[in-house]
Amino acid sequence: MVDQTISARLEPFDDKGLLTLPDIFDRSVEKYGSSVMLKKRHPWGYQSISYGEFGRLVSFLGAGLLTRGLSRGDRVALMAANSPEWMVVYAAVTASGAVIVPLDTALTENELRHILLHCEARFLVVSPEIHADLVEGKEMPGTDIIVLGERDSNISAATVTEIMAAGKERIAAGDDCFLRARFAVRPEDIATIAYTSGTTGQPKAAVLLHSNLVSDLVSIKNRLPITAADTFLCLLPLHHTFSSMCVFLAPLTSGSAIAFARSVKPKQVLEDIVREGVTILVSVPLFFEHFAPMLAPVRESETRTPGLIKRIYLSIARKFDRIFGVKTAPALPERKVVTAGLEKINYCISGAASLRPDVENAFFSAGLPLLQGYGLTEASPVVAVNPLDRPRKGTIGPALPGIQVRIEDPDADGTGEIIVKGPNVMREYYRNPEATRAALVKGWLHTGDLGQMDDKGYISIVGRKKSVIVTAGGKNIYPDEMEASLNRNIYILECVVMAVEDRRGNTRPGAVIVPNYDMLSTVDELKGNTTEETIRKFIGEQVKIFSQTLPDYKKLYDFQIRNEELPKTSTRKVKRHLVTWIRQ
Repeated sequence: MVDQTISARLEPFDDKGLLTLPDIFDRSVEKYGSSVMLKKRHPWGYQSISYGEFGRLVSFLGAGLLTRGLSRGDRVALMAANSPEWMVVYAAVTASGAVIVPLDTALTENELRHILLHCEARFLVVSPEIHADLVEGKEMPGTDIIVLGERDSNISAATVTEIMAAGKERIAAGDDCFLRARFAVRPEDIATIAYTSGTTGQPKAAVLLHSNLVSDLVSIKNRLPITAADTFLCLLPLHHTFSSMCVFLAPLTSGSAIAFARSVKPKQVLEDIVREGVTILVSVPLFFEHFAPMLAPVRESETRTPGLIKRIYLSIARKFDRIFGVKTAPALPERKVVTAGLEKINYCISGAASLRPDVENAFFSAGLPLLQGYGLTEASPVVAVNPLDRPRKGTIGPALPGIQVRIEDPDADGTGEIIVKGPNVMREYYRNPEATRAALVKGWLHTGDLGQMDDKGYISIVGRKKSVIVTAGGKNIYPDEMEASLNRNIYILECVVMAVEDRRGNTRPGAVIVPNYDMLSTVDELKGNTTEETIRKFIGEQVKIFSQTLPDYKKLYDFQIRNEELPKTSTRKVKRHLVTWIRQ
């Protein structure tokens, strides 16, 4: 692997006067009015919405919702797949002084009912499909149902189209209710109540203020170069804070275009990337794993690391650029390196889970920077991300400007809990004072993640505090590290490492393994003889190879085969608490 120094220029960003989300919306609509903001392909044709049109739709819907009874501070639950309309609803609600509650489209009826009661939702906005499956004919006291799209014979509830039309008429008649509501929004108002993905148990609801989200946006803008010339691909579900921040609010703040992916199938995603000219790709590790084999490495002669004098010059030039808003540092080097139609992409961002080192290396070897980042819903969500001009592989980069990160009570190896402090940190968990007291201690957010920090402030994630396996000898084993190594085996699709008891009752590491049956079908010795016994024997041999270089306390005591995919959140994090060791 040849290290590359990538030079990038941050555009000067004036954050004066940006205190709330409607401030962000207004600034972008005014500054980028005629530019395309949203692009989506439908079976019936191509939908394109400019920043100016987005602003008008937001005001129409906001006025319509106010006419229908929306009041300051009301909660509006939003449960729908990614679409331009999803973003319009989010913006209209928050710009009206109400609170948006984005929901996972995979919720069951009981889960939906529980959340609506918990957050005391005044409105529920749903897609027609979800309305038909979970809402139609059901009693939901106190919650007004609104369906995205236009009315058809199967929909009895009001539609967003009708409410928007009513709002447009109200504005045309000279009613300024939306403007009055918009200018009454304050930084300390709640913008969103975000339900966490619940990888370790019952989901909680993070209360995020306008000031939390805006401060995180400003920090992101001061770390990464995002411009009006960029195009993002909206691939991850928008209900997740990582997606709504990084593929909606951050691009909107910069005047970038946002293209909607038709599906998550790699072939169609690749077609969308090429057709829409995507320049910044934000996704989760599993997605990048699909594309890593398609990348062609750069020849060493094309990626020679600059000498000391050139590196000093680049550093000075970048600082000069940031101070004076001019361009003296060289632009990103031209890449002749990427196959698979990804040539226009300037860089990628990976978050929501740990990234395999081999995948990260494949992207950097192909001249395509893959920047690992880190965040959590309670922090709005981005806490750290690698800078484009000086990334360090294997880390999540340093904390964003304005955010403090500390490693609490580090052990001899420097590993401790990651705690975070800054204007991006949530106010509380909604209606859960006990969980709030546990998470927020003297202004510091205790993340539950274990990490290390080097002398330059670059952070490495080690694992989850609750997942650490402590052996009888007092040794700490971090499952994430072992899982990453096991998952690099081509015959293992995925796994979870957990604590199990040996015959003496001592704690040892065990693994629940999902085999990669596609790869197993290519093994000569298994052809025509793929039984439970032969597969277990073959996987056992792979486990032995894996354990050879490990100290005794880290060697897997046992493993179990699972034939189904591990349960995951919508951002593809494994729900560890749902994976159990079956006692024989």
